[in-house]
Amino acid sequence: MERPDIFHPDLFQGQVAVVTGGGTGLGFAIAEYFGRHGARVAILGRRADVLQDACAKLEAQDISVMAEAVDIRDAEAVGTYIDRVHDTWGRLDVAINNAGGQFPSPALDISPRGLDAVVRTNLYGTIYVSQAAARYMRAAGGGSIVNVVVSSLERGIPGVAHTVAARAGVLGFMRSAAREWGPWGIRMNAIGPGLIVTPGFEAEMVQTGDPHVVGRTAQAIPLGRLGRPWDIVMAAAFLASPAAAYITGQYLTVDGGNSLDAGISVMPPASPE
Repeated sequence: MERPDIFHPDLFQGQVAVVTGGGTGLGFAIAEYFGRHGARVAILGRRADVLQDACAKLEAQDISVMAEAVDIRDAEAVGTYIDRVHDTWGRLDVAINNAGGQFPSPALDISPRGLDAVVRTNLYGTIYVSQAAARYMRAAGGGSIVNVVVSSLERGIPGVAHTVAARAGVLGFMRSAAREWGPWGIRMNAIGPGLIVTPGFEAEMVQTGDPHVVGRTAQAIPLGRLGRPWDIVMAAAFLASPAAAYITGQYLTVDGGNSLDAGISVMPPASPE
């Protein structure tokens, strides 16, 4: 644990949580945390071998888990897996839409094929999982859906305009669905992670060839550090928990203040003492 765990060990006791992209990175960290706090977790992703490794790690911690390689761009495949989860465990309480995919490209050069791949994964996949989960949540009288998107959506992110467009679409769908599904007791919120240190992020930093890039990046963030998976896990746990029972349709930015536009300042930056 990177910080003291503020939640009760039985926070999700008896619940069932589905986590897309649950085999690695943030998805695995979220699945692990929910499992360690009593949930049975169903993870899905594209690579069966990665999911098998994740299952082994979770089962070694006595976490009940099931997994399957599913392309979230395939609505029928998503529905079939969600049906199997419900058939196996008899309920579905939480859905974490963490899976996504992107690649850098100048906005002018995004190809139709590349745009289609990013939008179908990030937007369509989120909608398909949300719909499949919400049908069971409606019948049960409620549930929580948490979408992991990205920070700085309001400002834009040069180099990944297609990703920002898809993620902004997720927020549009979320806010509309939150109004429609609220009477059924279904809450739907989103987290906007900033720069989070995961193995994938670290690999990208190494490829720059600049040994100081991480330090300079951290210094530019108001809180003075890069994010850790724990920061996003805590936000997901909060939004899925009874502590957020009156919160729906909201977008929580978790980026250390990196998305703030500092603008002009008449004061020099503060330095640690």
